[in-house]
Amino acid sequence: MDKITFVKRVAIWVAVVAALAIAVIGLCFGRVIEGSLAAEIGKWVLMGLVVIGILEGFVYFLGPLIWHFTYGKRK
Repeated sequence: MDKITFVKRVAIWVAVVAALAIAVIGLCFGRVIEGSLAAEIGKWVLMGLVVIGILEGFVYFLGPLIWHFTYGKRK
């Protein structure tokens, strides 16, 4: 597996797992603090996108390093 494919797969899986974790946390522990339910859902979606964006930044910088230690040494 080449480096770009590995980083893309890791990025997709990190985004999916983070979105599921945020949804579960929001459903289990979320409270309606905003004025309407639509505003509360919008807040959770925006927060989820920000968290996923931060995690994807880490994947972008750490993904090639992880690839090097897993697949890079085999070549």
